[in-house]
Amino acid sequence: MATDPGARPSRRSRDDSDAEPGKGTTRTVRRALALLGEVAEHDGIALTEAAQATGLSLSTATRLLNTLAEEGFVQRDGDRAYHAGGRLHQIAVTAMTSTPLYRLATPHLEAMRDATGESAYLGVPGPGDTVLYARIADSLQPIRHANWLGRTVPVRGTAIGAALRDQCGSSGFVSTRYTVETGVTAIAATVHWPRGGVAAAISVVGPTYRITDDDLTDIGALIARHARDLTAQLAPGA
Repeated sequence: MATDPGARPSRRSRDDSDAEPGKGTTRTVRRALALLGEVAEHDGIALTEAAQATGLSLSTATRLLNTLAEEGFVQRDGDRAYHAGGRLHQIAVTAMTSTPLYRLATPHLEAMRDATGESAYLGVPGPGDTVLYARIADSLQPIRHANWLGRTVPVRGTAIGAALRDQCGSSGFVSTRYTVETGVTAIAATVHWPRGGVAAAISVVGPTYRITDDDLTDIGALIARHARDLTAQLAPGA
């Protein structure tokens, strides 16, 4: 059949071809998870914004978001923005309440908060090279570190990131000032799995003007002790 030599072959968006054998399903799952992550991180996100953030065409993003909505993972409001759905909330709550690490860490965070007056956090590995703040005992002081529950920070250059890399050294803790936020000091320690390996990190974060160098040493020793105790509690049968 004759063809027009000047005609250009049709081009599909780089995200629309799912035809490669053995790769289509994996690719689709990854795209759906990327969209789900964007929805979860925003208090309402438009279709165009979600598509742009994930590098997907509008048609692909629409198709995947519709499927996620049908399964209850996302929902749309009156402005047609996407929010986390009930199924996603259910999974998150179940994971947080059924995982021993989260449950056992809470009393330690509260004790650290009560002893220091500052906010205490549990950090776990997040997406990419980040730390996810998964639990918090919020400071009761009028001026306190903003609640970062659910937020991620870089592993590199942060106290909790260094602790998650098991870089606390002989002191058992690591501290940073002015790294993630101006005027904020963070002190963290590593929580290990009883049989080896890093499970998480716990930290205290507060205004730098309220944490002197002497306070930093005392708080660091306190956090290191709670990290050791939490590590021991994670042992089977503890």
